[in-house]
Formats: sequence, structure tokens, C-alpha cells
Amino acid sequence: MYLADSRSPASITCSTVELNAMPCLPYAEGDKPTIDPKCCTGLQNLVATATSKNDKVTACHCLEDAFKKFPAIQDQYMKAIPNLCNVTVPFPLSKEMKCDK
Repeated sequence: MYLADSRSPASITCSTVELNAMPCLPYAEGDKPTIDPKCCTGLQNLVATATSKNDKVTACHCLEDAFKKFPAIQDQYMKAIPNLCNVTVPFPLSKEMKCDK
């Protein structure tokens, strides 16, 4: 688990992040022309769960690591997901995540 500050550990786990993000994979890889509603629900759950700064940094790093496992993910689709789901994500979704900023 990633920790942004060792004094207050994140309460979110990579398992939770990946579980919520998995329904987005077919769209992010360009396999599906439309986004699955489960992707939006998962993204909403992720944003609602990652409330502290440490949670957000941890979630970002978890997604960053998960994206590396799926090289077929295409940035233009990944970046479009928050807008398509009408969800504000506290960091940009892309293959070049900048989690520590």
C-alpha cells in the first residue's frame, strides 16, 4: 500500500481501487465504443471513498500500477472517462499519472 504520509496511513487499498476501475477497462482499451455504467459507478465509489489526501495519492498510485498491467489502454479513452461519467477525479487519468503533485 502506498502512503503519502506515514503518520496517517491511507484507508483505501489497491484492491478496492482496482475493483472499482475494472469495469472501465474495455472502454479504456478501445474495445467498447460506449462506457459501461458500472465504470461510472465504480469511479463515483472511488472518489467517494478516497477522501483524504493520503487516500487520493494512494488511489492514484494504485491506478498508475494497474495501468502498467494493461498496455492496450489508450490515453484518449482514459482521459475521457471522468467527463463521460460526470465525475470530478482529484487527479488526471492517463498513462502518465502525476500522483505526487
